[in-house]
Amino acid sequence: MSLKCAGRAAGLGLLLLAGTGCGPQGEEPDELELTDEEVAPMPEGQQASALSPGRTNSAHASADARTDGSSEHTNYGDTTRLRADGSPASESFLRFDFVGLGAPVNNAKLRLYATTGSKSTLTAWPVSNNWTESTITWDNRPLYYGGPVLHTSIPIEDESWVELDATEVVQGDGTYSFGVGMGSPDGASFVSRNSALEQLRPVLFVNTEPADCTPGTLVESYEVNHPDRVFYVSESSPDSRLSRKTSLWVDADVGRETFLSFIVDPRGRDIKRAVLALSSRDDGTKHGPQLYSVVPGTWTPESRTWNTRPQLEPTPIAELGAIPPFTTVKLDVTELVRSGTGTLGGNGTGFRMEFGLRSDSSDGVEFYSPYGASDAVWPRLALYFDRPCPP
Repeated sequence: MSLKCAGRAAGLGLLLLAGTGCGPQGEEPDELELTDEEVAPMPEGQQASALSPGRTNSAHASADARTDGSSEHTNYGDTTRLRADGSPASESFLRFDFVGLGAPVNNAKLRLYATTGSKSTLTAWPVSNNWTESTITWDNRPLYYGGPVLHTSIPIEDESWVELDATEVVQGDGTYSFGVGMGSPDGASFVSRNSALEQLRPVLFVNTEPADCTPGTLVESYEVNHPDRVFYVSESSPDSRLSRKTSLWVDADVGRETFLSFIVDPRGRDIKRAVLALSSRDDGTKHGPQLYSVVPGTWTPESRTWNTRPQLEPTPIAELGAIPPFTTVKLDVTELVRSGTGTLGGNGTGFRMEFGLRSDSSDGVEFYSPYGASDAVWPRLALYFDRPCPP
């Protein structure tokens, strides 16, 4: 298979809580982009973790595979890349298991990491669970059997996450299978569960209602948004892409800035508050950086180096101040989220929030990135809102 190249708000508070290249013609997706050793196929089975009411629960894929229309009888269940493409036709399939959620689901998100980008958008659809990773092919792949179809609303960038809202599909404990594809010949590749890159494997995040949710009453629910794009740039390497680093650096002495973006879809809900959280690593800082909004339109797929980085608005949103080691910094960005508008999401109410971190101090700081450690310390944007507790 050959592949082709592919408004600021006032009154924002601060809280401190302790605690694309192209491969030669004929290369397979597994051989492109990210450095990734081939590994033995993982056994199919339940991969759920951290199940508890009122929490963000996650499950890595218990099975996944890509299928290829040009090799309709060939199984690709043990490769490290998934693929979605219209020509040559390729679809991928994933299965997730949730047991013991213990509370109603208020939102669920299917998250894939793209190694190659596309100018097209991605579609996912529910399929039956009657398939196995070791035997699935294009010829016997499960077909769409009905139910909500999931869509992304923006093109896929390489070295970024793609997130699909699966709330209408994932409603509680169970096994969920999805097909993933696109109609365009400009396809994209994604990290599979067989990849050695553990933090980039497919994952399904599920937020549940609190354990004391009383049917018929209002309960405070929340939705956690992880960044779809995140990286830092360095003045000492002005033309280098410092992608997929386990830390996010901000420093004036060396000249390093961090950028992160979130796709937010209020879906008509009244947002009570919105909180941006960043977790420091072992050094901390006496003089934390400033948080800025990115100038609209200046962040492009090429904005990954010091020389091409996005422009920041002249006035910071907030000053982070002193940050102790291993501390979660929480920033109230409620008014900024409430004032956001856009056309993303299934109902056209979503938008992308783009932030930058810059420091005027030589006492730099190191934050955890989503490329390492647990998702508990990843950068995140949490939205809080009231909703009726389901019966």
